[in-house]
Amino acid sequence: MTNLKRSFFWAAFYLAVIFVLGQADYSGRPIINFASYFYLAVILAVPITLFFPAISRVSSFVPLFVWAGVYLILLQTIDRSLSANTNEFSVIVLEFVLLETGVWFAYQLALQLSHAESIMDALALSAFPNRAHDIEAENQRIKIELTRSRRYHRPLSLVVIESLGDDEKSTVAVLKGVQHDLMSRFTSARIGQLIDDRIRQTDLMLRDYRGRFVVLCPETDLASAELLAKRIIDAIKEKTDLNVLFGVSAFPDEALTFDDLLQKARERLVRSREMPKEELVLLDTHSN
Repeated sequence: MTNLKRSFFWAAFYLAVIFVLGQADYSGRPIINFASYFYLAVILAVPITLFFPAISRVSSFVPLFVWAGVYLILLQTIDRSLSANTNEFSVIVLEFVLLETGVWFAYQLALQLSHAESIMDALALSAFPNRAHDIEAENQRIKIELTRSRRYHRPLSLVVIESLGDDEKSTVAVLKGVQHDLMSRFTSARIGQLIDDRIRQTDLMLRDYRGRFVVLCPETDLASAELLAKRIIDAIKEKTDLNVLFGVSAFPDEALTFDDLLQKARERLVRSREMPKEELVLLDTHSN
């Protein structure tokens, strides 16, 4: 049994135990009389620990300590006699242990899912290699490029590129027969490869939290960045038949910080996404 299967099993077994205890708790003669806020804490703790990706990137002690604190706060602020009819220390300890156990199982499952996603990303990158970096990991280089442009009064532009997620037919055409999640990752990696082939070595290629590509272009004004973006879009359409949109912003004419540049480019991308397809086609034809 793999680690992922084992984590699924223990998480499911834990939830089944909680469900059985909950059903017994509301019967005429409960086995153990738990407080109602204990079940509420479990209902919140397990899915939050499981479905927030950032939690799997920190130590397991972080969610364990957080939910231990939540339980102690509930214990001090809510009257147990309203639902449990008992203040036995052994029951309180058991509630605490069961809650922490649930958080631990959820954390382990989230960790294994994160590993599985990393493997899928690695497979996609091995098929379509590119040099995209996580945007959060490149803060230092982004600051260096902005500082250099500001100090020497040189232009710098930013391009945000996004594939339309509802273009299912085109996605299937790229990787027919691959399951949706893998297909999405392979498609994204392919787009990254095409972008990588058309930008300079001095350009910085990034991925944001939504999976969109962000290209930081030193020594590039707004008009040149727009031409670059259009060449990239044309190449993606030619090679994959995907519908892709972009937004561009420029330093220092439109923004003075990276966050503002990113926000400006994202706003333009969102506006282009909201335009009817007929207007986008006319706009693209006119620009060419």
